[in-house]
Amino acid sequence: MQATFRKHERLTGRDRMKKVAVTGKVVKAHPFRLAGLQLPLDTAAPAQVAFAVPKRHVRSAVQRNRIRRHMREAYRLNKHRWYARLRENGVQCAWLVVFHGQAPLPWADSSRILIGLFDRWVQQHVGPDR
Repeated sequence: MQATFRKHERLTGRDRMKKVAVTGKVVKAHPFRLAGLQLPLDTAAPAQVAFAVPKRHVRSAVQRNRIRRHMREAYRLNKHRWYARLRENGVQCAWLVVFHGQAPLPWADSSRILIGLFDRWVQQHVGPDR
């Protein structure tokens, strides 16, 4: 199976993102914050995700884009682990990942932290591993 990140897997809509950010269950690992919410989605994908890098924390657009690109890539390469668990439990999730650091991390560090975050969120909020 090829690792992709298609349009139907992206969390869109201001209202839905706000709902996830405000009422979602949060897991943190500096400099990332993952808010997630189990809710029915209008897609066949088990999860939809959005990535945010506030201008307040990273002023340079080039660096914000690089950070977002690293987050998307780490998610794309590892999402099969979380998708399998979500399908197994018959749930759909909406996730919002926010970067709260001051400068981009090296690829290996950001990837490792994000994988750990998603693993922890799924472990805590989806159900026991079978």
